[in-house]
Amino acid sequence: MVEALKVVVLAVVQGVTEFLPVSSSGHLVLGRELLGLEVGSGGMLEVVLHAGTLVSVVVFYGARLRALLGGVVRGDGASLRYVGLVGLGIVPAVGLGWVARDALGTVFDRPSWAGAFLMVTGGYLLLTHWARPVERALRVRSVVWIGLVQMLALLPGISRSGSTICTARLLGVSPKVAAEFSFMMSIPLLLGVVIFEGVSGWRANAIGAGEARVLALGFVVAAGVGYGALRWLVLLLERGRFWRFGIYCLVVGALSLFWLR
Repeated sequence: MVEALKVVVLAVVQGVTEFLPVSSSGHLVLGRELLGLEVGSGGMLEVVLHAGTLVSVVVFYGARLRALLGGVVRGDGASLRYVGLVGLGIVPAVGLGWVARDALGTVFDRPSWAGAFLMVTGGYLLLTHWARPVERALRVRSVVWIGLVQMLALLPGISRSGSTICTARLLGVSPKVAAEFSFMMSIPLLLGVVIFEGVSGWRANAIGAGEARVLALGFVVAAGVGYGALRWLVLLLERGRFWRFGIYCLVVGALSLFWLR
């Protein structure tokens, strides 16, 4: 019962922080350290929670995804271009994740790094308070910059949504378009993590029936909370309050560094 409660807590953290620009990986690293959680056969817990938030974004953008898929099937130029831009945007992160996977894993074993990188995220988010009030369309050059910045989100404490949306806003992309593109990129990335890490974890660790039930509970909670967090974020972006998350990241990062010293 205690372990199930801990998983629910982390599932709520994952659901909220996967989409809000406060770094889900950083919060999970700090959360595991604080709770001393060992459920999920190592990385399996994170895989299951990421699967839950993957469901959230697919449901939230379901209509847009169906329209894109239909457009691709029909050979629509706008749909094909958008899908191509999404593919271009994820190439840098996929490449770095594949090449430096082991090295990145060692960073996740040091919670103090998560605190430091949260402060970096906080500082970057504050820049959107001075973003230029223009609404440019997505271009290849801007997507390349967004993709390069997204590589940094492989580090715990660097928010993927925060770094990509912030970069898009600083390049003049409208809040709604920036958010949609950021989360469209998250779909293949989350799917890749879930499949690759899930298969590896399943082969390396035997999961009992009791543990499977706890992981399933975490999946459901992460999916539900993630959907609500995504709706909230889009609303805050449209109201120009995105930058305020930077204050939160700075405070949490500083407190975690003080706590972990």
